[in-house]
Amino acid sequence: MPLDTLRAIALDKSKKQPKQIDHLTEEAPILDLIPFQAATHDLWHAAEKLVSADAMGFVAMDAPLPSVTSTTALIKFDLAKMGGLIEVTEDKARQYGGKEKWFADRTAPVLKATGQSTERTIVVNNLRQYVLDRFATTTPRNAYSAGGSANANYSIIAVRFEEGVCTGLHNPNGFGNGVLFDTEAINGGSLYKINVAGQLGYGVRMKTDLGFMITGDRNVGAIVNIDIANNKLPSAAQIDDLLSDVRATDSGRTMLLAHRDVVNALCRSFKDGRVQMRPADRNIDRTLESWGGVPFVTSYNLYRATESNVTLA
Repeated sequence: MPLDTLRAIALDKSKKQPKQIDHLTEEAPILDLIPFQAATHDLWHAAEKLVSADAMGFVAMDAPLPSVTSTTALIKFDLAKMGGLIEVTEDKARQYGGKEKWFADRTAPVLKATGQSTERTIVVNNLRQYVLDRFATTTPRNAYSAGGSANANYSIIAVRFEEGVCTGLHNPNGFGNGVLFDTEAINGGSLYKINVAGQLGYGVRMKTDLGFMITGDRNVGAIVNIDIANNKLPSAAQIDDLLSDVRATDSGRTMLLAHRDVVNALCRSFKDGRVQMRPADRNIDRTLESWGGVPFVTSYNLYRATESNVTLA
């Protein structure tokens, strides 16, 4: 089945609270573009990783066909529960115009912060970390260093999303009550003791199940140790090789993910010297939107000049 973004899935299934996805991705542009597929089970996903495959060959007329096969390995990916408890005291809820209004106004910033955290987790802890675990010490491809050595680094992550290989995961039954985040009033919406001091109040529990899977070695790569302050930037050849490693295409599924600072630095390095202005010009186009047709997707949620040095093979 075709891959859909979390937004498309939520708008299709979250009929009761469609604005939840707007709040979740409002300040998370990468998360808004990541495709997701339903997990094979509620809380985990079973996937097959291709280990080897035979190719069919040409034979003479009436000659017997060769036997071909492929070997796979079964891999299990667990979904993580994302959730939280929002509480308000009885008096504050009354002063605010009721607990429903208070919870509604507090949910938006909570979801926004959740989206920012989720985006950083997927890009840094899943995609970037997969590259370092898989390629840093074993192969000269997929992982490159820009040369930074001051522990004040950035990264560029290249990813080619692919169904069943590199994609987000969601609980197929997670939208059963028509919302992206399963929301339930604590104690049936009645008063209860919300803290050890004995204060009475109201509470709401929100949760959902999300995950990420990577089984292919040709879907993700990274350039690390980018130190803008010391002018340690990726070379054009490194970015070209990175895109070749992930077999980048113009299908819209391949992206270059980075902090905005990195793209600004690349623009200064590769474009500023080529920009020409005439006396009548009032605008300077200093944007760098793509590389070889592959779009840059930037986010302020990625780490800013705080990544430690990485040693590569």
